[in-house]
Amino acid sequence: MKPIQKAVVGALAVASGGLALWLRRSLPRTRGTVRVAGLQAGVQVLRDRWGVPHVYADSAPDLFFAQGYVHAQDRLWQMELQRRLAAGRVAEIVGEKAVPVDRLFRVLGLYRSAEVCAADLGPESRPVLEAYVAGVNAGMEAQRGRWPLEFRLLGFEPEEWRPADTLGWVKVMAWNLGCNWTSELMRARLAAC
Repeated sequence: MKPIQKAVVGALAVASGGLALWLRRSLPRTRGTVRVAGLQAGVQVLRDRWGVPHVYADSAPDLFFAQGYVHAQDRLWQMELQRRLAAGRVAEIVGEKAVPVDRLFRVLGLYRSAEVCAADLGPESRPVLEAYVAGVNAGMEAQRGRWPLEFRLLGFEPEEWRPADTLGWVKVMAWNLGCNWTSELMRARLAAC
């Protein structure tokens, strides 16, 4: 091998190693013991061989807190994008090409509806959502400074999670799953014949 070829191969190896370390830095800690403020008792999160978390807790608030924490570990980018969709704020992070999408979602008013729903939660639902939100925020805090790749590529940090963000996420999911309503009606008509 010529010296120039060796230099190119060496540079590529160093660059690949650096990229691998940079990418690995954004992976959440999923092994070992993690101490998190906000829990009333111990919680156990076991991941199966596929990485699916199974949460065990002695109390419902701890269970929902841990679920929020794990969601932030595993799905923070998806959660961020969905909340921005609900609020019509995608263009803030990806640019003006997303303005038509933002307009649509602002007209739909999913986030405004989520804020109303969050304010109207009853005494059984409010503590559940608040525990979940506290867990999401704890999970985000654990990732501060080593955000998932999407955040680093777009150059922004997520804002604190709020109850309306969770409800907005649910509304976007419902909207996504309901976009085929005309096809569903047609299938129902065909099945009825």
